Amino acid sequence: MRASPIGARAATRAAPRRERRRDAKRSAAARARGSDDARAGATTTRRRFARGLQLSLLPLLAKDARARDEGDATKETRTFSVETRSFRVGNVPEYFEEIDLGDSASGKTYETLLRDKRFGLAGNTITLSKQTASSGGPRSLRDIGSIEDVAARLVDSENKKSRGKANAKLRVFAERRKDSIEYYDIVYEKNVLGVRRVIQCTLALDVDDAGSSTLYTLTVEEDAERYDDAEAEMRAVADGFKIFR
Repeated sequence: MRASPIGARAATRAAPRRERRRDAKRSAAARARGSDDARAGATTTRRRFARGLQLSLLPLLAKDARARDEGDATKETRTFSVETRSFRVGNVPEYFEEIDLGDSASGKTYETLLRDKRFGLAGNTITLSKQTASSGGPRSLRDIGSIEDVAARLVDSENKKSRGKANAKLRVFAERRKDSIEYYDIVYEKNVLGVRRVIQCTLALDVDDAGSSTLYTLTVEEDAERYDDAEAEMRAVADGFKIFR
């Protein structure tokens, strides 16, 4: 049976349309793939550029870091001294200030009192006190006890006063001599209202020609965090303490 001429013509016209639709779909898919490839290529290019920029900046960043470290290492804190005819408290960091004791009770206890003037740090202090015996007093620090004994007594006294709550512990001690004066340096720590604080004591004994002896005690007290950050500066205060004869 022959196909109808009309049906043959319809089939002939339908075939090109189907091919055109397939070609259109293929073209769309190709364009989509091309667009994806372009986006991926652009992303890869941006990543490579960013990575290259980071690598190029590394030497500059390292140089800046070294410069900051070197600047911190060479930076020095300005200092001042408190001096009388009897003593000098030297190498005091400029962020401390001397307090005018006047006729206050503290004036009867301390020869000098300095406190940290930075906000919230007034509890960090440097004080100097003295005890004088007109006769029968110690002739040397050894008469008070060896540095080991004196250090142990200071720590034990803190724990007894607080009934153990201070949890005082010895950090370090050393003895030295400067210009014929012997010095004991003792550092310990304790709890004060839940805050760990460091006490740095320097003891020195002066004996005059009349036989009277005066025991000086220079005390630096700071919260442990501040002390540890500025330990070299606080040790310099101890080294800058001098008794005049």
